[in-house]
Amino acid sequence: MFQKKKVLIAAGGTGGHIFPALALARQLSANANIEVVFAGGNLERNRYFDKSAYQFHSTACGAFSSKNPLKLILSVGKIGQGLWQSHRAIATIRPDLAVGFGSYYTFPALVASLLHRVPVVLHEANSIPGKVNRLLSRYALVTGIHFPDTAAFMPGKTAVVGMPLRPGFKKGSVTVEEARNYFGLAPDKLTLLVFGGSQGAQAINNCVIKALCSSLNSLMDENFQVIHVTGHPEATSAIRYRYREWNIPACVKDFETRMDLAWAAADFAISRAGAGTISEAIEYEVPAILVPFPRAADNHQELNADFMVKTVGGAEKLLERDLNERLLLHVIEDWTSNGAAKAQEMRNRIAAYKIEKELKDLAGLIHEILYK
Repeated sequence: MFQKKKVLIAAGGTGGHIFPALALARQLSANANIEVVFAGGNLERNRYFDKSAYQFHSTACGAFSSKNPLKLILSVGKIGQGLWQSHRAIATIRPDLAVGFGSYYTFPALVASLLHRVPVVLHEANSIPGKVNRLLSRYALVTGIHFPDTAAFMPGKTAVVGMPLRPGFKKGSVTVEEARNYFGLAPDKLTLLVFGGSQGAQAINNCVIKALCSSLNSLMDENFQVIHVTGHPEATSAIRYRYREWNIPACVKDFETRMDLAWAAADFAISRAGAGTISEAIEYEVPAILVPFPRAADNHQELNADFMVKTVGGAEKLLERDLNERLLLHVIEDWTSNGAAKAQEMRNRIAAYKIEKELKDLAGLIHEILYK
């Protein structure tokens, strides 16, 4: 019988960091011989973190850079406080391994782990790694990366792994008809999924509505419908009204907890280019019109999109500075013309990529390290 092991998962910040961390936790916890504990900056206030599911230690944290000297001093103070809190937590938990998911929210817990001689594994979801992972990768056993080109930015050992996905995020787990029924939509209509993720939905919301609810639109007929996740409660009613005004069947929500069903229902998507979004699009073989978030650190979303466009062949990239309703409508019409032939071609490319690039599982990699 395996000796029971404790794994500390350091995570915090946006859903793009929290969701894969929670997915990994669930995969590891399926093994009765592994206990998972979380630590990270401001976890008690994080809306994406499931506080009822795991024991966790919320710490202070601070960003690394600021042009304001006072803010910099305050940030250094918060980092110091977070290091002390993390030291006390790790002394209590005594983990066998720490796994970090990037962002400054994880820095105190990871540094404290290293100071306690706890082995560290990192996970970097984006094409260009964040400051924390770049700084700490040389001290980690290995950094799991999602995009092969990320290895060039890492001074330490890397391994290409699949993105840990949330429970139920598996193509074929529900039928298309079941998924569309959940959203109150017809089972046989071409379905567009629109969402902006946990950051920057407003630009996408505005442009999509202007494009689809327009006299220029020639594709709106009885064979088209929309799932639109606005990300902003104040925008939902106005967007819902516009779809009704133009007789476009649509399910419009502020936020969707069952994104697995949204992906299962979709024929194609318009979204940002976060690493989690791209991983889910690949899993469900949904081609996407990607609009990278222009203020993402190191412009990593644009490079994420390039991977989906050039390597996978399952997307088209539109930069926000170039985005307007005429351009977006032209692209949508191109994708949906001739029986949505272009969208289907991209779907086929994604399916081929999945077969060719079957990736190592991060949970499996961690299990090997724990019990080698």
